[in-house]
Amino acid sequence: KLQFLYFIGRRGTYKQHTHTMATTEVGDLEREFEEATAARDASRAEPGKIPDKNPRYTWIRFVDAYRNIREGQSWRKYLEDLKNCHPHDGGGCLAVFSSQVSKKLREDRDFVYCITTNTTGRPHLAFSWEDETHCRLASTVYKKLMDKAPDARVEAAGPHWQEIGFQGTNFTTDAGRLGAVFVLLQMLAFINTAPKLAMQTFTESRPPTMRPFSWALWSMCVSTRVIDAYDRKKLNKHINREGNVMKVLNSFYIGIFSELYDRWCAKEQRDEMHDFNTLKKDITHWSLTNTDAVFKKAKLAMLESKDTAPPVTTDGGGGPSFTHFE
Repeated sequence: KLQFLYFIGRRGTYKQHTHTMATTEVGDLEREFEEATAARDASRAEPGKIPDKNPRYTWIRFVDAYRNIREGQSWRKYLEDLKNCHPHDGGGCLAVFSSQVSKKLREDRDFVYCITTNTTGRPHLAFSWEDETHCRLASTVYKKLMDKAPDARVEAAGPHWQEIGFQGTNFTTDAGRLGAVFVLLQMLAFINTAPKLAMQTFTESRPPTMRPFSWALWSMCVSTRVIDAYDRKKLNKHINREGNVMKVLNSFYIGIFSELYDRWCAKEQRDEMHDFNTLKKDITHWSLTNTDAVFKKAKLAMLESKDTAPPVTTDGGGGPSFTHFE
């Protein structure tokens, strides 16, 4: 009955039908409904099956991961969809931002939109287990947080993803709501650029500390605030001044994460779900109305890490890189 009403609605007929449909027509409608449902579900799914075993991928630096994905062609097929997406101001993304970001940065701007989605489910480059750079990116984030060997095997799915704060055994289910590739790039930039703050927050997030929280969940929340500010054109002047889109977005991420952590620690008693929801609202308002303060927090966090970090190595990830934005 639901299928019948669904297709009656699709054909623009809203009056109640009392006659009996022919069996063949019902069968055609059922098949059409099933095909449409399957196509919808396929478009929402992350491409590529989860492999039974992951190769022993070694670490990858942010600069290499970003360059490999940015210079690839996979994201470009989503450029056409940007003309129809609707940021907060209304209208297509390209129309809204074309006069706001300098011409030399517009392709970088488009790249960010092509690897992120929004509340309307804008098509975007999804994480793929068939892409080596994607796999190395995910495994590097996990191994650096969990202090694993550079060539340690990291399974594509399993409870180990919950150890760093994802809600399920397949992290793409959580991170895919915003764009798993973008979320992982920001995580890695955080770990590489402000390792002291990144590891301090991760260590404090895990029991039996007095203030446990879901680190990956926080990270995705912060990335959402970054894109929100980006949509609202709050970061354009910083992007034009710096001449680097991802550098600004990553710095903004670090500043928000730092402020969120400070406010969390300031609470004497903490209920993660209740207090975190309250903090999200406060942080959203703060980050949108105090962008300069956000960048100051980020600069401080990066400077503190630079003073205490080990020397940078050139073996593809043996130490934090402070030039990964360049």
